[in-house]
Amino acid sequence: MERFEALSDGMDAAGQAGAGCGDILGAWDDFVHGRNVDESCIKSHVLRSWRLSREHRVDPFSCIRPQILSPKELKALRAEHKELLAAADPVLRMVEVSIRNTGFIATLTVMPGYLLEVVGDDKVLPLAERGFNVAGAIRTVEAVGTSALVLSILEGTALQVTGPEHYNRTFHHWACSSAPICDNEDRPFASLTISGHVARQQEHTFALVKAAAEAIGTRLREGRLLKEQQLLSSMLAAVYESLPDAVISAGTDGVVSQANARARRLLGAGAALVGRNMGELVAAQSRGEIREILSRGQPGTADIALPGPAGTERHMCRFVPVRGPGNGGALGMTFIVPPRSTMLDIARRVGGNYARFEFGDIKGTSPGLRVQIDLARRAAGTGARILLTGESGTGKELFAQAVHNASSVRGGPFVAVSCAAIPRELLESELFGYVGGAFTGAREKGMVGKFELAANGTLFLDEINSLPLELQAKLLRVLQQREVVRIGDSRPVPVSARVIAATNVDLVGAVAAGAFREDLYYRLNVVEITIPPLRERKEDIPLLARHILGRLSAEAHLPLPDIAPEAMAALTAYGWPGNVRELDNVCERALLMSGGGQITPGHLSPHIAGEAAKSAPQAVGSLDEGVRRLILSAIGTHKGNLSRAARELGIARSTLYRNMRKLGIGSGHDDIP
Repeated sequence: MERFEALSDGMDAAGQAGAGCGDILGAWDDFVHGRNVDESCIKSHVLRSWRLSREHRVDPFSCIRPQILSPKELKALRAEHKELLAAADPVLRMVEVSIRNTGFIATLTVMPGYLLEVVGDDKVLPLAERGFNVAGAIRTVEAVGTSALVLSILEGTALQVTGPEHYNRTFHHWACSSAPICDNEDRPFASLTISGHVARQQEHTFALVKAAAEAIGTRLREGRLLKEQQLLSSMLAAVYESLPDAVISAGTDGVVSQANARARRLLGAGAALVGRNMGELVAAQSRGEIREILSRGQPGTADIALPGPAGTERHMCRFVPVRGPGNGGALGMTFIVPPRSTMLDIARRVGGNYARFEFGDIKGTSPGLRVQIDLARRAAGTGARILLTGESGTGKELFAQAVHNASSVRGGPFVAVSCAAIPRELLESELFGYVGGAFTGAREKGMVGKFELAANGTLFLDEINSLPLELQAKLLRVLQQREVVRIGDSRPVPVSARVIAATNVDLVGAVAAGAFREDLYYRLNVVEITIPPLRERKEDIPLLARHILGRLSAEAHLPLPDIAPEAMAALTAYGWPGNVRELDNVCERALLMSGGGQITPGHLSPHIAGEAAKSAPQAVGSLDEGVRRLILSAIGTHKGNLSRAARELGIARSTLYRNMRKLGIGSGHDDIP
């Protein structure tokens, strides 16, 4: 302790400094010697720290020689905390001026207890260094016992440790005031401490260290916030530049604050957009509209005239207000002008040229149907042309859309053409397009054909058997050459659409009769998918009926009805010449007739119930017996599980129980109430 003699007259002076210091010294002496301690004169955080020091077997009497980092290790530690050092530097300079000629030093410490920076009175620093109060020294509780430098971090509050409140006697001449410094999540990770001899302890020191630590924390948070803002600004600029749209942001005064490269190219303005007024950037006829958009502060779209390198052009512009936090008012407006290709895609979708259905939308479990679905799935993954065959109403377009959505061109358009629905004289122009003035009644600017509209997507030619022979030859050439020539033009236009054709007649027979070209048949029929009629997959009728009723009841805002077993038996017995399309119509009629209640045979079309009665086997004798057979079949299929049997039949369990009791079904089924 000889190194402190220049600052002190010994422990007597220390004992006289500060109220209650003598009581603390006695308490410390009792504690370190294991005697009963009067805890009333000890601060709670000091007592906790003493106990922790004892747990770590810190010697309270020996001269502490703490570990000090090597220059290389200290350099790495300072690099790790460079943001803290940058924030603390001006504050430490201020504190250094404040404590000059006072005999105090200031120490910046980081967890777990390393000293990063030590500044202070020139007369005290050499003594502090001999006491290992130097950058790189460790001041953990495990190493030196109770120390304000670390204790304020552990306790998360500003505090003082004076004289014998230090666990090790080496530090009993020091009075330390310390305050924590918090990170972005308000967690203490560092501290600022002002230390001096107990005889020179001053009241203002505690207030100074708290204010200085708070200033460092504030500067640290501001620095990180500035860094985050710069990062956010850079990220925003990168997002702006990556967008395929031309984007311009302006304040409520109309002054442009941000514009991406596409906006600059669109307007031919180079880099001179930021700082200009939106009124200067649009054509004269749109300036009033821009002023109204900015003043209204509401989202929307408008057809705006913009001057560009090729002259003034009109563009569909979308505008979105920029608002303050919460429900704040509009701070400005972002104007978005998509590329023309994007607008064409939107037009395609608005025109219905997209596929809604996927393979999961094809309902049915019959083996014949599942085989065709599996074949279609495999074909979808290739570029092979597909020919869909099946009776009207079996769902050929449903299959075509599912193939499109499972293919590599699912992001492109799905264009459907019914070759039977378009007049013969207009079919060629619909498929291949025409130039302006190509024929009487043609549009002035011409028309894009379906092949071009389906570029990078799928063209579905339904009822291909209705295509006239002369157009079959032109279609064959398009498929072979992968290009079309518009009517009235001589220039070929490359096409990249995948073709899926569908027919409701036997094309082999049509080829034999000379009504369909054989070479076109083989060009279209790389993969043939035959969709079975509904009468050949009657086991799917309950599932389909429930699915259709679920959709129709949701659209009509009606409860989902049960189907009485008698009605289900009639539906299953019917021949369905119109296939699934006819079932859809029958279900819609039954839903409206029942009003959302249980569907009975009386809600079905009379010819369906009559057909079911005629087709019933003579041995059955009654419709009740047919219902009984249907229920028993469902129960057997599901091995006595009545919940599943009810779901298959499309009825509630209570309805199933009632019909089972009525028909005398129940023996051997213990789960029937």
